[in-house]
Amino acid sequence: MTMQNGNFIRMLTRMQNVPRWDEYAPRFPDNAASHSFRVALFSLMASYLEEEATDIKYDRLTLLGKALFHDMNEVITGPIKHRTKKEPTLHAHIQAMERQASEKLVALLSKSLQPDFTNYLVFAEDDSPEGQLVEAIDTFDAMLFAKREAEVTGSAFFLAKTNELKAALEIHPSPAIRTLTASVWAKDDMSRFIDNVLMMDTIRRWKGRFNTIDDNDATHAFRAASLGLFNGLIESKKYGVDINTAEVVSRLLCHDLVEGTTGDVLGPVKHATPVTAAAFEAYERTEGEALIHLLPSSMRKEFHRFVVEAKDETYEGQMVDVV
Repeated sequence: MTMQNGNFIRMLTRMQNVPRWDEYAPRFPDNAASHSFRVALFSLMASYLEEEATDIKYDRLTLLGKALFHDMNEVITGPIKHRTKKEPTLHAHIQAMERQASEKLVALLSKSLQPDFTNYLVFAEDDSPEGQLVEAIDTFDAMLFAKREAEVTGSAFFLAKTNELKAALEIHPSPAIRTLTASVWAKDDMSRFIDNVLMMDTIRRWKGRFNTIDDNDATHAFRAASLGLFNGLIESKKYGVDINTAEVVSRLLCHDLVEGTTGDVLGPVKHATPVTAAAFEAYERTEGEALIHLLPSSMRKEFHRFVVEAKDETYEGQMVDVV
């Protein structure tokens, strides 16, 4: 069982090697891991907005699982252009290939985990409320990425893609999707929070070291959240531990968001002395609380836990620290 699950985890870490938008040479390189991090975090935000506006109630663990793993089959299939996927003569063949790839990945897992991960991978963007929200946020993230590229590079392709996706999102049936889209273009407080999430792929990790594989806060948060989900299920299914896995995943997605403001300061600097460590902790807490206040008041209590209290003394907080 350990070997099976280990092979799945090794496949998971390859997601940062699957490029997105590569044929358009973007100024901000993207990959399946950083994209999936953003889709998961924006899906989490959207779920609170949607529940406030409608009578829909989401299973957040299912939502987060689908968001994190919806593109994992690309470690087998490789990236396929959206236009090619929608080509009528190829659509059914590509869908079958992607499903087979997802099923192959699920088969790497121990039997007790396979039902959950079948839901997350094989049925990621199904007709469930969670699947439909992930599908919509997938488009929302594409709009954000294209918008940033258009603004920075002046690319005609990314400008056209931004306008195309914006038009579709503005008339989306989901109130949450319309709210998020309107926020981005109004440049209100929540849009600043969204921008912070988008820019996590620019916060490099392990600075001052020679890295054979570049790492950033977005890919790190993806790996951490994915492993948190995996470990939470193992804790509950194998060991009978009462753990809120959705809480663990939400905290792991958000635990480094403050670094969009503060940057990633090396550990030896932060913890040079107890006084220095306390000063950095106070600074990051202040910046984290400022970040939370950019969100609608209805979401602040939850995101305060996810961002500011991510590594508290609860079992979930300890799991975040370990992961």
